[in-house]
Amino acid sequence: MSDKTTYIGFGNDTLQKLPKVEVGHVIKCEWCGEEHALCGDDSGLSKLMFYRCGERSYLGAVDGRLVIGQKPDVVGEL
Repeated sequence: MSDKTTYIGFGNDTLQKLPKVEVGHVIKCEWCGEEHALCGDDSGLSKLMFYRCGERSYLGAVDGRLVIGQKPDVVGEL
């Protein structure tokens, strides 16, 4: 097991170009091809939304913008 934490980031310019979504929006899963609803809490500062596929959760949106299939602007480890 690694002692490092992996992170990804999306810049404001990138996010502004992506489609707007809200909690409950149904997406087509890139893993299984089925439909799943986005869930999350819009009241937090990060405004992250996730979707579940089987036993796993995946990041679906950041700040109300759909990031599924979008390459992050930055990736790294701390």
